[in-house]
Amino acid sequence: MQTLRALLRSLTLSSILFQLLISISWGQQIPFNSPIPTVTGISIRDSATADIDGDGILDFIAVNGQGVISINYGFGNGAHGNRLLIDPGAGIDGLVRSLDVGDLDGDLDVDIAMAWATPSDPGGFISVYINNGGVLGSRFDIPLDTQLNRTPFDLQLCDVNGDGRDDLVCCSNILNLIVQPASLTVIRSLGSVSGGGVLFSAPAHTEMSSLATDVLAHDLDGDGDLDAVMACRDGNMFVCFENDGTGSFTVASSIFFPLLPHPYSMVAADFNGDGFQDVVLGTWMTKSLILLEGDGTLGFLEGDEIPLGVFGWGLMQRIAAEDLDGDGFLDIIAPFSGGVVATRFNEGDARFLDEALFSSYQGPLAVHFSDLDLDGVVDLWMDHSNLEVMTAFCGPQNFTGYFHFEPQRVAAGLPASIRLQAAANRAIEAFEVAIDLDRSLLLPSGLTPSAEVMAATGPNGPSVWVVDLGSAPGDRVTLNCDLGLAPGFGLAAGVVLDCANLQVEVAMTSVPQQTILAPIGINGTTTAQMQLSGGVLVAAFLSAALIDIEIPVPFLRGDANDNGIINIADAVVILRRMFGIDPPGTCLAAEDADGDGGTDIGDAVRVVTYLFSLGEAPVAPFPTCDLAPDPLILPCTERVSCP
Repeated sequence: MQTLRALLRSLTLSSILFQLLISISWGQQIPFNSPIPTVTGISIRDSATADIDGDGILDFIAVNGQGVISINYGFGNGAHGNRLLIDPGAGIDGLVRSLDVGDLDGDLDVDIAMAWATPSDPGGFISVYINNGGVLGSRFDIPLDTQLNRTPFDLQLCDVNGDGRDDLVCCSNILNLIVQPASLTVIRSLGSVSGGGVLFSAPAHTEMSSLATDVLAHDLDGDGDLDAVMACRDGNMFVCFENDGTGSFTVASSIFFPLLPHPYSMVAADFNGDGFQDVVLGTWMTKSLILLEGDGTLGFLEGDEIPLGVFGWGLMQRIAAEDLDGDGFLDIIAPFSGGVVATRFNEGDARFLDEALFSSYQGPLAVHFSDLDLDGVVDLWMDHSNLEVMTAFCGPQNFTGYFHFEPQRVAAGLPASIRLQAAANRAIEAFEVAIDLDRSLLLPSGLTPSAEVMAATGPNGPSVWVVDLGSAPGDRVTLNCDLGLAPGFGLAAGVVLDCANLQVEVAMTSVPQQTILAPIGINGTTTAQMQLSGGVLVAAFLSAALIDIEIPVPFLRGDANDNGIINIADAVVILRRMFGIDPPGTCLAAEDADGDGGTDIGDAVRVVTYLFSLGEAPVAPFPTCDLAPDPLILPCTERVSCP
């Protein structure tokens, strides 16, 4: 994996040019450019930015509910790619709710932690990945409780005792009790241990209110250590905890909200300019902001609710604070699940009266600010759970694009089609790109316009589509495309679209193989070219992917028990495995009698009706062993009945 990571990074670094145009500041108030999208390949539960590989460029990190981590490495211009997926392995059988990054071992690189719990078993866990020179170590689980089902909802990595190592701070809830008690949970890092890894203290829980959804560590009393605040959605309470300087916390103050707005997320800063730290709450139920004015001693005065959302915007998600109009005061930015992002501007009095709106993709979980394009100005980025993408707004003058291959499984000895994707924050009018591949494993046979290209250009296709498949072992595949559309029209801005389909003949290998498929510049250059709407020419960044060549297995469709014949016993086996009576089989493809790509009760019905009611036979391969038309949809190990 480390060798692969180094190869992908070399492809990225060779593609980086100086930024063509410098991003302007957020003084423009709202983003004017289309977002730069980054595919994650997972349904996102939480995300962060960090320089994982130590190249000075922030990378995107996301996690899904099953604990799969997706890392997209930064190119330095706001675009990200060369995606790496990290499977958590066995043991995570609950729901991952939160992820954060920090330096847990004090070695100045960035480690990753995620929080999860099973539905009912005692525990609740923080899982840690320690970074060693850009390579993440194996998963290490820290139980939050040995007696109770303590579920962590939000996680922050920060140094609560001033020892130079980040600690683990989360809000946790005991969900299987009626009142769902909430706690501030703290686990201190005790430093590296010989042989690798990090030693942690036992979890400390400080209980208060119920169903906490957000935790924030912040120095609220100016004494130099990090205090903590917690938003309790179902308890309708804000809770502040004081740090004694050693990482031990006690409840300092709390506010109950009788109108039940359901506090959901928080930001902290001096919003009203009185020298004391305040907190702004974002609410779940009433779609509002609530200013809590700090007195400098961990007490807070509740302000009026400031309504934000309207019908059709959806739920208000996690808010952020940033000076978007350049007046020196922090404004509040609130994303809504429908895709609307609202900014309430602060004139120094924390009344947040003036508003600006823009629309993005649906399903943002939070809005964040980081310098993604290395221009010294923070950029806005969001994660979109249902679309499996993260989006970045880097200012109106930052025109950029990239070509991208998705990681893919292909079957040895069979033809395959692999999608070349493209994205830019203006409509793509024309492009030229080459593809580098190992012809001994993937022999190109065609490069055709994608469905999206044909939809944009009509039945005649692009006005220019020139392909050279090459023939010599080291030849690249090259493509020159001009959509031939009127100025301003092209492949849509701000979304990841297929731009071409690469057809290959996959070599017949005796063992599984892995190979890199990489977009590169035409004529061997290190960047590809895009023409965007307005005639803007940009050097497109290049995102390579790992292609897994797998050995397909012949099987007999419907033969669930692997005895070479189809009878009622196969239907019984399918049903027993479905309901957990028998352990799972080793060839789900054989159990998929109707060939719909999944195993369910319909497969047992297909076998029974075929045997006794003149129903349809199982789909191919049937009635003899053979390869499926698409042999990798469902897993299948070697079958005894199919030599």
